[in-house]
Amino acid sequence: MLSYVKQQTVTITIGVSFFVFGFFIAANLLQLSERDVLVGLISGAVGGVTMLAVSLMQERRLDTVSARLA
Repeated sequence: MLSYVKQQTVTITIGVSFFVFGFFIAANLLQLSERDVLVGLISGAVGGVTMLAVSLMQERRLDTVSARLA
């Protein structure tokens, strides 16, 4: 089931690093408080974990459908 994640490791790493980098640049430009930065990072983490779970469920469904067709 984790084969999708293994295949997409580079893409996931680049996406996470750009999110964190961009978020801290924006936080410094907007002079956000530490609490605002923490809320933003937690929101990003929750969104990322949700997308990971959805991707894994989608891959599992595709594996199930392909197994039935084979």
